[in-house]
Amino acid sequence: MLKKWIFVMCFVLSCSSAYSGVKEHRALAEELIKLTEGDSVMEKMKAQVTMIFQQITAQMNIQEADKPKLEKYTARFDAILKEDMAWDKVKEQYLDLYTKVFTEEDIKGLVKFYKSDLGVKVTAKMPELMQESMVVARSYMQNIVPKLETLTEEMQKEFAPAPAPEAAPTPEQEPKKK
Repeated sequence: MLKKWIFVMCFVLSCSSAYSGVKEHRALAEELIKLTEGDSVMEKMKAQVTMIFQQITAQMNIQEADKPKLEKYTARFDAILKEDMAWDKVKEQYLDLYTKVFTEEDIKGLVKFYKSDLGVKVTAKMPELMQESMVVARSYMQNIVPKLETLTEEMQKEFAPAPAPEAAPTPEQEPKKK
């Protein structure tokens, strides 16, 4: 009986320490996300979606008389963003992602780096770097896209099924002579 009790206690303690390790790993991941301003990702996405919505409504050439209707839709749009694009909605998924990709030791090292002066600078400069990287990538792709379009058009022509030859009419299809 004593052996069973010791076994159960060892099992409970090992589960407890494993859970404690998971909590620590997740707490470190949350700290890393905050240091890198990853928790603002949803706010940035909201701003982009809002800009797209504004562009769409501007293209609709809504008359002055219809502005109250637009305000109603804008309020619904804002409510959707507030409800569905909140950091709290995705926080656990981000923590899962970070703890899956990085070991606890990795995250400790990253936290240490992002707390350093250089890490703070990287966090501050990353949005600018990403923005300018996108400009470079877009201009580069402008030269590639026409080549890819030509390639896919050629492929479509080559792989398109050949038109079926016209079949001779069957006796049921032939017009009856009177």
